[in-house]
Amino acid sequence: MTRTDFGFLAFLWGWWTFFEAVWVAVLWRSRTRVLGAGVYRTPGVRRIRRRACERRVEALLTALERTDVSAEGTPDKGDLVDRWHRIVVGRCVSVALQMVPLLVVVFPFWWATSIAQNAVTPLWMFAALAGFGAVSITLMAADERATAVSDAAGVVTVESIRFLEVLLMPDGRRAQDSALEVHGKLSARLCSALRAQARHGTFTMPPAIRLRTRQATERLIAALEDGNYRYLFGEGPERDTGVRDLSRLVSGVLRQSCRPRAQRDSLVVIDSVLLVDAPEPSEADGVVEPLRSRLLAAAGTLAVAVGLLAGAFLFPGGGAAADLLGIAGVATVALVCPPVREALQRAKEFFGTTPPGDGQADAVAERLNPTACPPPVACSHCAGSSAGDQGPWPRPGR
Repeated sequence: MTRTDFGFLAFLWGWWTFFEAVWVAVLWRSRTRVLGAGVYRTPGVRRIRRRACERRVEALLTALERTDVSAEGTPDKGDLVDRWHRIVVGRCVSVALQMVPLLVVVFPFWWATSIAQNAVTPLWMFAALAGFGAVSITLMAADERATAVSDAAGVVTVESIRFLEVLLMPDGRRAQDSALEVHGKLSARLCSALRAQARHGTFTMPPAIRLRTRQATERLIAALEDGNYRYLFGEGPERDTGVRDLSRLVSGVLRQSCRPRAQRDSLVVIDSVLLVDAPEPSEADGVVEPLRSRLLAAAGTLAVAVGLLAGAFLFPGGGAAADLLGIAGVATVALVCPPVREALQRAKEFFGTTPPGDGQADAVAERLNPTACPPPVACSHCAGSSAGDQGPWPRPGR
């Protein structure tokens, strides 16, 4: 393959990936990324492997019934099938679409190199393909993170189903997997999904509601850890009690989280009746965003900023569109880089104007870190007055 042909394919990959990165970033920031929301409306998509999903849900509900979980505490079969199948189909279609730009480069490259067997392919082409693949995989991880932020209840639904299947149907586990490791891993993922649901689901709510939801979630996690202890270290009736308590708790979580997203009008994580005997948590761990999530968010924001700045320089002809891309890139960098944000603030004070996009960056930065800059304290002499009733500016002698 010649350098010109490879450059053309790289150009196609770059523009497709650029728009894809902007799309993921916009849905991440607006918290509107829901798997299968648009794809599920396509005719025929609802039938893709739906019967297999129904069989797994039927087996799960039958296992819950054998564990003496009441019918009021189990999720509705139709809601659970629709919710789970929508998430699975949405993820499959999303991965397929995100792999398209990489395949646009890989297939012609493989075809050209297989035909010209005597030609020597430069090493930098293989390095470029490896870089393209790394960027595409990073975008997939960012899209999954955007989904977890936007539809945290959907993540809880998936993790609850996996946990119940391992707990109640151990025959489906692979023979080479350790039962203790699989149970511990799924339990940790379920607790992490519950904390994320309490954190992201109440993002725009008042502090009192966020605190109450977080406390209920921590009590639920404490009850799950107590049931896990009795299940792992108990014997005989105590172990059966642990299995039954875990099944009741996770089934209650699944019943609340599998409701259609458009019909969710409550922040209830689980029925309060199931938390009557729950132990009090020793310490609330869901106050601060986990370090891994913060690093992923910062890396995703920087990736979008680099894409915007690159688009500003590579935009054909330049003009107003390139200027807007450059301004948006600088504002995006300011979201996660305090020195850039301070430099923009000083430039605003020096020139007496507000740079485009800087106000949005400060607003988002203040939302991400509300303790960084405390609100100004009003003066005691002008606390009762406003800018509208102060009249003209007073003279020095008055």
